[in-house]
Amino acid sequence: MTAIVKEINLPLSADALWEKIADVGEINQFMPLITACRLDGDTRFCTMANGAEIEEIITSIDSEHRRVGYTISKAPFPIEFHSGSMQVTPNDDGSRLVWITDIKPDELAGQLGPLLDQAVQGIKEKWS
Repeated sequence: MTAIVKEINLPLSADALWEKIADVGEINQFMPLITACRLDGDTRFCTMANGAEIEEIITSIDSEHRRVGYTISKAPFPIEFHSGSMQVTPNDDGSRLVWITDIKPDELAGQLGPLLDQAVQGIKEKWS
């Protein structure tokens, strides 16, 4: 299994950033790779820019630790395992977002890594 870790410093306060991250049904408002999103209970359906749909289960929304956890349950690519989390912490200049993705098979990391880099760049552009 491969872990992909992305860390972003943003000028938003930790509370303001957490409010955006915790609204799991609106991920398409800040994630440039996702064009539409809908929730059905704890299941999140994300339509990607290429039209593919990914189904995710929201595993936790932890306000105390400002952390959201999720896992991909269905995808248009051969995924064996996925677990992701986004956590917000304060820093001197605003906040820090740590996004961790554990994925298997390892070969998917080579494809997913550049997509996450694009997503991080989009988040920076949106909130910097």
